[in-house]
Amino acid sequence: MRHAVLMAALLLGACAKPREERVLSREALASSSAVKPSSSAAAELPQPRGAATVRTDMGTYSAPSVRFSADFLGDPPVTLMLVALSAQSEDGGYWRFRMSVDEKFLKSKRATARLIPQTALGPGLAIVDYQLPKEPPVTMDEGTLELTVTGNQVRGEVRLKDGRVRANFEGPLTVECWVPPAWLSGANAPAAPPVPAPSSPEDGPVRVLDEAQATSQCQSVAAVFR
Repeated sequence: MRHAVLMAALLLGACAKPREERVLSREALASSSAVKPSSSAAAELPQPRGAATVRTDMGTYSAPSVRFSADFLGDPPVTLMLVALSAQSEDGGYWRFRMSVDEKFLKSKRATARLIPQTALGPGLAIVDYQLPKEPPVTMDEGTLELTVTGNQVRGEVRLKDGRVRANFEGPLTVECWVPPAWLSGANAPAAPPVPAPSSPEDGPVRVLDEAQATSQCQSVAAVFR
């Protein structure tokens, strides 16, 4: 029962990681100031303009990269994986997508997802939304998103239900990996500082960002996209 309840909660909040903590490097574990809250709201904001480009019939958008996120949970042993892009235009608009993938993606490096207007995600589902300057946000409620990764480069497109291409995107892929604090503590130093625990079950499990790729799990994921 506990496993089923936790899985349902994780799928409903796949894009907003509750109680996430950020660890900047292996050396940072030696200092208690290295652990600080990470805002899920900030993750939804468009990234600065950069090498990843989105071309649509409404304009062009860019961001530093397309992001692949692997979120390892210790209990139960589940891995949530997400591909996301949040790009902005010169006039202040944004275009973004979030796509849930599973372990098959690590081998095929290809994924196709059906667009849905809700925020709940699971493998085979994606959310695409955008906003033009001085216009209300729009969430696409039908169509498909397809993407392919070659090395660390991503190409993809969004098609409407009738097959017309609504947007295409390409750019570098960056990998981020979240793990239970105990994994990172064990991979770095025996004298790691204490890590915060959820104040209640509703807060969800605590994960930390393994930015240095100190854990074997994160090393394996990063190696796939080199």
